[in-house]
Amino acid sequence: MPEHMSPREDRLRTGEPMLEAGVRDHVAVCPISPGLAAELVGLADLRWGGENWWEVCDEAMRALGWCDEAETELSFAAWFVTSTGHHVFEGDYGLMVPFCEKYQVGPDHVFVENEWGKLPGWTSRVGAGLNEYNAHLSAAVRQFAELLGPPDLDVLVEAPDVPSGWRHTGWRRGGNALLLAQGTEPFSYHAHEEAKVCIRPLPPDGQFPSAARLTAFTQS
Repeated sequence: MPEHMSPREDRLRTGEPMLEAGVRDHVAVCPISPGLAAELVGLADLRWGGENWWEVCDEAMRALGWCDEAETELSFAAWFVTSTGHHVFEGDYGLMVPFCEKYQVGPDHVFVENEWGKLPGWTSRVGAGLNEYNAHLSAAVRQFAELLGPPDLDVLVEAPDVPSGWRHTGWRRGGNALLLAQGTEPFSYHAHEEAKVCIRPLPPDGQFPSAARLTAFTQS
């Protein structure tokens, strides 16, 4: 958000709903470092579609030194936690690694405290909104583009109550897809948003799902 623009002016410009009294916007981030980007590309090059995909990827993440006994406040469902503090969640034949969260804290909300901002490796900024959230995603896209070149997919998907839509960016990696996607955040019962890295099987000659199906593709 430009320094001269107040949170109210920013919300009016981006079309975000105005906040209730006592509620504050937050954006928390655990940036994708060059090292983590390279590790995730390596995982995307594994064979995720086979019957033993879970064991193969489990062994690979252990070899990276990632922790499989996370005890942080929001990691009870995590498969692993990376050395930089990202939680790794198992999906259907794939994984999801959130790196940026956009949420609200206030009375009678899902979060009454800044839970994401308390996690090791994460930082948060109160009053931050859509522009900062999108900027963190763009930074992650640039990080992967430095390794993989321009993305094979870069689209905006229509999203409820999000006038600008959700960005989905992806690269083909042999029999898989590596994607950066925006969508809802499950710990808030899908009331808040997050940006994440996703790895999913995708045949080398297959097409990325249509824009209408991309959100489901990166959330399952």
